[in-house]
Amino acid sequence: MMKKDFPQSVRGVSAGVWPLYGAAFAMAMSLSILWTAMPFIVRNIGGTEEHVGYAWAANMLGYLLCLLVAAAMLGHLRPRLATRAAAAVMVLATIMMALVVHHVIAANDLGRPALIWTIIATGTLAGAAMSLFWPFLMTWVSADYEGAILNRRLGAYNGMWSGAAIMGPLIGGLLVDVSTFAPIVLSIACLAGCFVLLCAAHDGSAGSACLKELATAPQIASDDGLLLRFKWMARIALFCSWVCLGVSRSQFALFFTGIGFSETQFGIVVTIFGVCNFLVLTGAGRLGFWHFKPAFLLGVQVVLALSFLLIVFGRSLWAFVPAFVIMGIGSGFAYSSHLYYGACGSRKRSAPMAIHEVTLSLGVIIGSGAGGYVSSRFGVCGPYWFVLAILGLGLAAQVVTWIVVKAGRRVRLPA
Repeated sequence: MMKKDFPQSVRGVSAGVWPLYGAAFAMAMSLSILWTAMPFIVRNIGGTEEHVGYAWAANMLGYLLCLLVAAAMLGHLRPRLATRAAAAVMVLATIMMALVVHHVIAANDLGRPALIWTIIATGTLAGAAMSLFWPFLMTWVSADYEGAILNRRLGAYNGMWSGAAIMGPLIGGLLVDVSTFAPIVLSIACLAGCFVLLCAAHDGSAGSACLKELATAPQIASDDGLLLRFKWMARIALFCSWVCLGVSRSQFALFFTGIGFSETQFGIVVTIFGVCNFLVLTGAGRLGFWHFKPAFLLGVQVVLALSFLLIVFGRSLWAFVPAFVIMGIGSGFAYSSHLYYGACGSRKRSAPMAIHEVTLSLGVIIGSGAGGYVSSRFGVCGPYWFVLAILGLGLAAQVVTWIVVKAGRRVRLPA
């Protein structure tokens, strides 16, 4: 029936949107390779636990600060131009990082603070440029869609970048185990591929081709107060999950190798996280049984806390693997739910997408930055107790949100 009513528009959008999905895959591949290896790169050039924590925190701080400016340009700057500019600047910043690391290794100039902070600064520049990529790309992909159609498109989009997050950590771990320099080179190649795919895309890739389907989509009744509850509960879950991610991808990397495991094994553990994250992200995009059910969002804090308790008390692969399986499931659901509730009920997607990115950026900044500080001051287990405290506060905040935010006027939302 769909083909009979509007065959050309649907087929055109399906074909045109794939360069955008491919660009998301290539960018996520670059980031997952580089930032899986980054704790070991910083360590190998003479950095401390604090430098490791500050590296990702500074990257996301640059992202966050420039995102506040980029958010004002959403809707004014064309996504095609913004995303291409972002990819180009990120290529240049990562090349600068490669040159510094090559100098340190070639000259055996280890432990120089100026060079370590130069690495951190190039990461900050790349993060700043990234503010023109993800929000604009997500707005481009989700423009003019609602309900089940929106859920499917976000599911496909999430599946692409999370699929890259499966392979990237494994590749990054393998490469950094044999060469400090190699992960940066491959990251540059992936960024270049992202730029090429963005050049192949066009402004109509995710336009208004399915508005006719949207107009006939089934409707569900809700109210604005209920939606506001879920938006804030999902926001809290997203923030907490990225605090967990900030600690697990920075301080846990050093802890893991410090007790005798290899960088390759760390990449495998993070890959397991990526698999679980991918399955939840794609599954949540195809299924709607979790919509507007608070127990799922409250459960995110509980399962994430369980994963960190396994890390603290397990200290073996038999504990770390289940911990990252659980963490991947919780993080994937938090990400999907916030994307869905943030975009639900609004044709104007720029603000929700910017809020989404600001929330996860704050999580990484606090998790990675504070995690490095806590580890240097209170020992290797300090960051995990810090995360457990954040999760407890997050659960309490969700309960308060559910109680305090009142129901409002009834509205009709597409299913």
